Amino acid sequence: PVVGYFGALAKWFDYDLVRHLARARPEYRLVLIGPDYDGSLKASSVSDLSNVTCLGPIDYRLLPRYAQHFDVSTIPFVLNDITASTSPIKLFEYMALGHPIVTTNMPECRKYRSALIAHSREEFVEQVDRALALRGDESYLKVLRDEASSNTWKSKAEEISRLLVRSYGLRLEGET
Repeated sequence: PVVGYFGALAKWFDYDLVRHLARARPEYRLVLIGPDYDGSLKASSVSDLSNVTCLGPIDYRLLPRYAQHFDVSTIPFVLNDITASTSPIKLFEYMALGHPIVTTNMPECRKYRSALIAHSREEFVEQVDRALALRGDESYLKVLRDEASSNTWKSKAEEISRLLVRSYGLRLEGET
């Protein structure tokens, strides 16, 4: 199975967590896509593990071609002040891919039923195992699809428009 991540690899990325997962599940292929934003990837030496592949940055237009091969998409972020106030856009991109999602316990991710939340390194491994089992689970995949469709840019713009109309009687150009 391919357990993937795409995005910046920086100090907020939990390299120790990925190392723990790679060692706990040597049969899984961990694929990290993105730039070594601050040199922390190289310093972590996580790419020295035989089942971890770091592809570097991929053109954003080509990213879906790579990410479609993920069996599980992950957001293994360190929990700190920065990530506590982060709404990772990749969560919605992962939803759109239709693959199970495993994240650390970030407040924003806890809002979504499709995100399998891990509270510890051991639970992260367990949630990845669970995610693999959910790949064919129709009820989980429906939740994933529903959350993906309610979090598109279009749906967010419509929500903002409704709030503006309700709060201020404002209408966006072209609306009736």
